[in-house]
Amino acid sequence: MFYRPSYLSNVEKKAVLSRFWEKDPSLWAKAPEVQKQITDRLGWLDVIPKMREAKGDIVDFAQDIKQRGIKQIVLLGMGGSSLCPLVLSQIFGSQEGFPALKVLDTTDPDEIENVVQNKDWNSTLFLMASKSGTTLEPNAMFNYFWPLMENGLSDPGSHFVAITDPGTPLEKLGNERGFLKIFLNPTDIGGRYSAISYFGLVPAALLGIDIGRILQRAEEMVNKCGPNIPCDINPGYKLGEFLGEFGVQGRDKLTILADLPIKAFGLWLEQLVAESTGKETRGLVPIIGESTGIPGFYGGERIFVYLRVKGTPEKDSLEGFVSELREAQFPVYELWLEDLYDLGAQFFLWEMATALASHFLAVNPFDEPDVRRSKEKTGAILDVYRAEGKMPIKFWVDPYSQLHFRTSEMLAVSMKSLSRAMRDMFHVLPTWGYLAFLPYLPYDPEMEAMVGEMRYFVRQEKGCATTMGYGPRYLHSTGQIYKGGPTSAAFLIFTRKRAKDYPVIPDFGVSFWHIQFAQAVGDFEAISDARFRAIHVHLPPDYRLGLRNFSKVLSRSVRMK
Repeated sequence: MFYRPSYLSNVEKKAVLSRFWEKDPSLWAKAPEVQKQITDRLGWLDVIPKMREAKGDIVDFAQDIKQRGIKQIVLLGMGGSSLCPLVLSQIFGSQEGFPALKVLDTTDPDEIENVVQNKDWNSTLFLMASKSGTTLEPNAMFNYFWPLMENGLSDPGSHFVAITDPGTPLEKLGNERGFLKIFLNPTDIGGRYSAISYFGLVPAALLGIDIGRILQRAEEMVNKCGPNIPCDINPGYKLGEFLGEFGVQGRDKLTILADLPIKAFGLWLEQLVAESTGKETRGLVPIIGESTGIPGFYGGERIFVYLRVKGTPEKDSLEGFVSELREAQFPVYELWLEDLYDLGAQFFLWEMATALASHFLAVNPFDEPDVRRSKEKTGAILDVYRAEGKMPIKFWVDPYSQLHFRTSEMLAVSMKSLSRAMRDMFHVLPTWGYLAFLPYLPYDPEMEAMVGEMRYFVRQEKGCATTMGYGPRYLHSTGQIYKGGPTSAAFLIFTRKRAKDYPVIPDFGVSFWHIQFAQAVGDFEAISDARFRAIHVHLPPDYRLGLRNFSKVLSRSVRMK
């Protein structure tokens, strides 16, 4: 049963903290079989000594890659295997003399082609990262890139590295194809809790980041959060209590604010929080990338966490805005970083706090029960395409904008007009709810800016929060909370028509465009089955033009009576 941590006595708080460090699975579940599964996911609590032992091997490997003249590393992975490296690459960048890191966590065909156009295979290294070794996206990418490397190089295996668990199909593949190296991660660490393991540290070292300093900062935070540190000065317990206290009360829109140097940290953080807490119609909905506004436009369901870096120039800081939030009596939790290497401390702090918040919310932070439905539906759609040669999907054509669209069952009566469907969606979307923009499109700053303007408009007009996540990235990040979390949500999914025919992936029988489209349709159907309101908009090949047209429909619909 969920409960407010503020109701606990100091003795009871101490007991929660002690049970946490004793790895007591009953903090999160009563069923013995679930407790066993949780026990097998708590290795992140004591992984730092293991990684200290492995540090020399990781650093030597990174130096060897640098000396080999590798200029670009392409990471093939999703979710917990890719988001920490993505954040590190955006915050630190590659250090002098070290290769650039491109995180390829998508099935978008244009993003895949951008890598192919490089064609300098001699200076390219592929890093496959997958805990299970069975993840669809990196396996498809491997099947696509391997023949290209095989045709261009005499020893393609020496340009592949893997990070996975022992005994996975990826380990077997790496041994069969002669991968340069295979890093075997501890099996008792789940993906979203794997930042301070091989999954985070190997890409960090390849970028030239001092992983010794990352580990040192993480270890310092562990000591500050230990079982003998009083709860009122224990950073991990205090943050977990803050999240749990307001989450239990339904103040579940966790808005992450960050100074510009660490803005990208939210990409890792939103997966950790959403996938851990978002189930059984509860959870903390992380809001990142939202433009700031007048505090009066924020609803009472909001809480804020502000991550600050010492020495940040005023123009890159949000101190003034946060002061306004405090004056408006919004809950604001402030976290200070001495420098960028304090990310090591933040990784552990947030893992601990999220796990404790999940205890207060009475959810299991180490499973993702609602993710499977989208995967199954995606597979079924691709099977139909392979058998029949066409996608089993039909769209309505909006008579005004000419945009193609379809609606979930909850909006079925609105099918014939996109503006009417949008109007009906907004009429039932409460101010304490949220609207998710989910584009299955290339990573495109111009497109993000357009979505950002729509997010701002919706918040100003309807007062509700908004989120934005690229597909299929969000399927491995916030997808769990979208289907298993708070029900006061609505969804806009965007795909685009093919601009051309894309190559078929060997042994998959389809192109990346087909996989990406099937993933969008599969998640749309899973959301629809869960009785949420959703609209799937199929844009023209010029998706930017299509989004501009859609923004006009959205503006008109929000104000319709």
